[in-house]
Amino acid sequence: MAKITYIEHGGKEHVVDVASGLTVMEGARDNGIPGIEADCGGACACSTCHVYVAEDWVAKLPERESMEEDMLDFAFEPDPVRSRLTCQLKVTDALDGLVVQMPEKQI
Repeated sequence: MAKITYIEHGGKEHVVDVASGLTVMEGARDNGIPGIEADCGGACACSTCHVYVAEDWVAKLPERESMEEDMLDFAFEPDPVRSRLTCQLKVTDALDGLVVQMPEKQI
């Protein structure tokens, strides 16, 4: 179980426990967190689960794979360093304390 903080674009924070083995996207979906739409259901076929990872977490996460890189090209205002697709972030105990912020909108 990992405690993950999701921050809406307007600043409202949601701190939830997400079970290991789920994705950060599934944690948002299962807890009714607004701002992560996940239109493709986690298949890495869209960019509607895009977030900005807190700067101190960027180096702690696994590298982006090419499919995620391609989908981030379609995201709203992607950041070359901090943008990630939450469907590609598998929750482990190592992600305890992760902070992600949603963009203004998902496209």
